[in-house]
Amino acid sequence: MSMHDTLENLSIGGRTVRSAEARSSLLSIGVTAALLTSAAPQAQATEAVAGRYIPGIFAGPGAGVVPPAPGFYWGIQNAYYHGEAGDTVPFGEGRIAIGLEADMWVTALAGVYVPEQNLPGNWTYSFQFALPFGWTGATAELGPIDTDQDVAGLGDIAFAPVALGWHNDAMNMFFSSSLTVTAPTGEWESGDIAFIGLNYWTFTPAIGVTRLIPEQGLDLSAKFGVDINTRNPDTDYYSGAVAHLDLSMTKGVNEQLAVGGLAGFLYQIEDDDDDGGFADNHDGFRGSSIAIGPLLTYKSKLANGNEIDLTFKWAHEIDVDNRMKGDAVFLTIAGKF
Repeated sequence: MSMHDTLENLSIGGRTVRSAEARSSLLSIGVTAALLTSAAPQAQATEAVAGRYIPGIFAGPGAGVVPPAPGFYWGIQNAYYHGEAGDTVPFGEGRIAIGLEADMWVTALAGVYVPEQNLPGNWTYSFQFALPFGWTGATAELGPIDTDQDVAGLGDIAFAPVALGWHNDAMNMFFSSSLTVTAPTGEWESGDIAFIGLNYWTFTPAIGVTRLIPEQGLDLSAKFGVDINTRNPDTDYYSGAVAHLDLSMTKGVNEQLAVGGLAGFLYQIEDDDDDGGFADNHDGFRGSSIAIGPLLTYKSKLANGNEIDLTFKWAHEIDVDNRMKGDAVFLTIAGKF
C-alpha cells in the first residue's frame, strides 16, 4: 500500500477517516486533554489532599498524538468531581480539617497550535495551553467549627511551550513528549477549605503513546507524567511529586461511535514536607489512587464540513490512600479551525 493509500484509509478509535488532516482533527481529543491537568484542584495526598491530576483525566483515544497537520486545534473539557476524605487533612500552617467533603466543577478551554514546519523523521512541534474556570464547594470540621465554603473563578492556567510528536510512516503508531507548566493564577486564600487554585507552580514532563489497529478497529493509548511542585509560599507546605499513568482501549462500533474502558493510576513518589508539622508526623503523607471506568466517543460532522469529537468518561476510584475518594465525570468537545 502506498503512503497516499495509507493516509486515505485511516482509523481512529475504530473509525475510518479520509485524510491525514481529518485524522489529526479527530485525534485532537487526546492532545487537548493532555493540557487539562489544570481542570480541577483535586486529588492526591499533598496539602489539603489537593493536586492537579485526577485519575483518568488523560485517558482516551489519541492520548499519545500530536496532530501532524498544521493548524489550530481546540478543546472544551467539562469535569465534575465529588470526593470525601474521612481522615484528618492538612491545610498548612498547622491547620487540620476533619471529614472533608467537596464538589468541584471546571470548564477548561484548551488549544493546540501546530505551525507550518518541515521537521525530519516524521516529527511535529506544537504549543499547547489550557484556561480553566471552575467552582468548588467544600464542608469540613476545621478545629471546633463546622465550615462550609464555596468559590468560583479562574483556575490555574497551564501551558506547554514544547510538545513534540512522532508517527511512523504507516500512521498507526504515535509518540508524544511534552513539558507542561501550571501557574498559580487561580483563587486561593490561606485558611480556606474551598479554592480554585493551588498557590504553587507545577512542572509536568509527560510522554504518551497511541497504537492503532485498523483491522480490529482498536485504539490503544497510554499517557505517563510526573507533577513536580514548588513550595506554597504562604503556608510553607511542600507537596511531594506525583507520578500518574492513564490507559485506555477503544473499539469502533461504526463510523461515528466508539466505546471502551479506562484506568488511571496515581502514586506519590516524594514525601510532603511542612517543617515538622502534619506531613512530617505522618510519614510524609504520601498518597495513591486507582480509578477505572467506561468511555464513549462520538464523531459529528457540521454543515460546513468540519468535524467535532465528543468524549464522555467516568472514572470511579476503587483504591485510595491519603487523599479524597470519589468519582469524576468528563465531557470533552474537540475540533479544528
